[in-house]
Amino acid sequence: MKKVILLFAILSMAIANVNAGDKKTNYRNALILAYSPVNSVFEDENIKLEIYDEQLWATNKTSKTIFIDLSQCFLEHNGSSYPMFTKETNEKKASKKGVTTSIDEFITIAPSNGRKQNATFICNMSGLFYGKYSTTESPSKDFSEYDKRLLQIVGELVEESLAGDPKGKKYIGTATRHLTEDESISNIGAAIAYAFNKRAEEWTNIALSTWVCDITFSPYYVEMPKDIKKKEQKGFGIKESAPAKIHVRADTPFEFDEDKSPIVVADWVGDFKKGTFDLTTTRISKEKKVNPILAGLATIMTGGATAYLIEKLSETFYKSLIQYDGANEEWGKHKKVDDIQS
Repeated sequence: MKKVILLFAILSMAIANVNAGDKKTNYRNALILAYSPVNSVFEDENIKLEIYDEQLWATNKTSKTIFIDLSQCFLEHNGSSYPMFTKETNEKKASKKGVTTSIDEFITIAPSNGRKQNATFICNMSGLFYGKYSTTESPSKDFSEYDKRLLQIVGELVEESLAGDPKGKKYIGTATRHLTEDESISNIGAAIAYAFNKRAEEWTNIALSTWVCDITFSPYYVEMPKDIKKKEQKGFGIKESAPAKIHVRADTPFEFDEDKSPIVVADWVGDFKKGTFDLTTTRISKEKKVNPILAGLATIMTGGATAYLIEKLSETFYKSLIQYDGANEEWGKHKKVDDIQS
């Protein structure tokens, strides 16, 4: 017990907040993906399925518990289907070798109680889209028609973005494309089976899918929220921190619900000479300074696992909201940064 108390005392001394600073001119580039909101919802008399923030959610509309059988659930990505829950998420292998799951597990969806009910999280749906792209390879290790369209569209968008810089050296212009389903660069979907009894002989199978209908290449910067200071935390009133704002220099493609956003800002880093670019999801966080001597001492006293604990405690993640400033918004001098939080 003494060792635990000492550990927390050390961590309290070692972790300190860092001033986020002014990020209004420190930009990075993003591919902003807007999924079709019309096709991202399915519901029958029993259940409602929704895709937003590249995640699948379910809401029970009945007064009985709904069971989702994981062994009968599949995800779809760009025309390939694979088990929703499996240790190896490989759409090429799953679709061509017919890999199936042997999981005897269920997700239970609580019955409706007549009041407002939060949706139940089912799974993430974006894992296979992000990663390194090049003229010779994609994250799926093969070039699907979607990958080919993405590479072609990105090439066109970055050229238009360069044209926005008088010197033609920085990607500060905004470029957009509206896409039909047949032109889309990403299609995500899911098929699930549900019943009101785990031992049911007949399961109801339903499916839904959506695709990127608008893609924008744009600079973005993050407006960090003001930290709530310790002296402001006294008492018992709510002191809720404001979300971080992701400012994009673009026009919104359509109106959308911020809490169930069909729009995703993907951080983009490209190297034209090498013919490569990386796509990663944009998560807003802020690092805290950790005293290396105290951190090392804590690690020695309690084992290597403390290093992992300190690493997690030294980073704060924020809820974020997307704010469209307009394609012609003046942000002042553009300064490209390696880390949006630096």
